Amino acid sequence: MSEKRVLMISVYGALLFAVIGVVWGLIINSQMILFDGAYSFISVVLSLMSLLGAAYIKKQDEKRFPFGKEVLEPIIIIVKYSIILVLCIVALASSGYDLFTGGRAVDPGYALVYSILSTVGCAVVLYFLSQKKKTSQSGFIEAEQKQWLMDTLLSGAVLVGFLGATIVSYTQYAAYVAYIDPLMVLLVSLYCLKLPYVMIRDNIREVLEMSPAQPLQTHILKLVEETETKYRFVESVTRTSKVGEKLYIEIDFILDPSSKAQTVREHDEIREEINLKMKDIHYTKWLTVSFTQDRKWA
Repeated sequence: MSEKRVLMISVYGALLFAVIGVVWGLIINSQMILFDGAYSFISVVLSLMSLLGAAYIKKQDEKRFPFGKEVLEPIIIIVKYSIILVLCIVALASSGYDLFTGGRAVDPGYALVYSILSTVGCAVVLYFLSQKKKTSQSGFIEAEQKQWLMDTLLSGAVLVGFLGATIVSYTQYAAYVAYIDPLMVLLVSLYCLKLPYVMIRDNIREVLEMSPAQPLQTHILKLVEETETKYRFVESVTRTSKVGEKLYIEIDFILDPSSKAQTVREHDEIREEINLKMKDIHYTKWLTVSFTQDRKWA
């Protein structure tokens, strides 16, 4: 299944839950369900942004973008999660206000029905995206999967909270039911602050063209060191950075007269050898392998 089709399914799913959440939340006066619906509505806009961004990145335009447009992917993801971060902060402030002004009266029975439907539906979409993520290196699909993970956790928290509220409403502590809705919003908002922070941080690293994850760096360095030893090169310098789906790898080998590979043909064979060894790296690779006898060019 193509990236575009996967993202469209995410858009349709988010739109469905957005409409249901906002309408249901307004009818029963639940801030928690409104927050869930608002999150889904923002997810629709953000998923469409991912869809348009992915389509634009794939359009060939080598004259204006000789190194590709992959940098747009982390920029779009940063914008997406910045908006989600703002939503969490607003919900946090609003729930705090409700807690200190007497809570919010909500019918826990109707809220419980919504939370069951929402949790099951979100879990189904999350499972679908998780399966697609395993066979794709798309940052957009990963961002969508994490977005739906947040939505599933959100809906699960709502389910637990309103189940508790339903039980409490039949006890002597029924007066405290009004505080459960804003308390859930407060707790969920605090929990959801972490994921946007992590996604923003990681994608800023990509925009700045910083080094990729340590396990990937270690894997590449091991391959380079094996080649360096095999051909008796004096030294090697390796630089890597990941931007969206593209992995930039620059390797410079420093030679001396005793090195085993001296001709252009032998250097091309080494390039091919390194490229074959990196077949298990499933990003789009921009591989540059250079040879020099003067370290200042490395």
